Amino acid sequence: MEELILKKILENLEDHKKVALVTLTDVGGSTPRDTGSLMLVWENGETYGSIGGGKVEYFVTGEAVEALKHDADRNFEHSLTPDGDLKMQCGGTVKGFIKIFRPNEKIVIAGGGHVGEKVLEVAKFLGFNCEVIDDREDYLNKPSLQKADKIMVGFYKDIVKNASIDENTYVVITTKSHITDLEFVKEVLKTKARYIGAIGSRKKQIFLRETLLKDGFSGEDIKRIYGPVGIDISNQMPEEIAVSIMAEILMVKNEGTPEHRKLEDSVVDSIIQKHLK
Repeated sequence: MEELILKKILENLEDHKKVALVTLTDVGGSTPRDTGSLMLVWENGETYGSIGGGKVEYFVTGEAVEALKHDADRNFEHSLTPDGDLKMQCGGTVKGFIKIFRPNEKIVIAGGGHVGEKVLEVAKFLGFNCEVIDDREDYLNKPSLQKADKIMVGFYKDIVKNASIDENTYVVITTKSHITDLEFVKEVLKTKARYIGAIGSRKKQIFLRETLLKDGFSGEDIKRIYGPVGIDISNQMPEEIAVSIMAEILMVKNEGTPEHRKLEDSVVDSIIQKHLK
């Protein structure tokens, strides 16, 4: 059973899905299962394996679903006595741990040109799972894109419909044309992508949003787009643009700010004054 549990965890991570592993770490008295019993739980409440069934498993499954929703590991402890929290007759106690297995955050890069290939390079260095989409057949074997976990070639609007894009996915749009950029944005706005970044000038970004509104997208939809993409720290070199894009993605991922963390001048002045005394 342990081998099958581990196999299912790996399969889910490869499919970019979270799963919770429930382990009984300590049991006392009369309990349905022994220490070390394992069970997997998914966000929809589906389970695999067992920690004893019945009331214990029902409550712990609920706790695991909550842990998945909050993306946080947790301990649990339940008393299986008439006076305990579960009001049972078994007479024992169970303790356990719920471990959340999370896939690496994923970046989907639409366009494997000069900027896209550099975004891939930086993103892989930072540990992201990376997928590259392009409409040029020869890009399937482009040397600079081979670090990608997956390369998909075809029409952008068709590929994105079949791509697995969820709330843990960051999308960077750097195609070779404003037409394909628009096609891709339209489809990505229908997903739960956490970040949608589109390269291009302010003029292009205004055109993009005006077109989207005409095509029926809402004001809230177009506000999801980060564009022009990236933090304002780069020159026009693809390498620096890629760093600025990934800086913005990290800011969103870690709920940070673009502010400096250096000590304020007032604090430094007080240090200087103290030193001069």
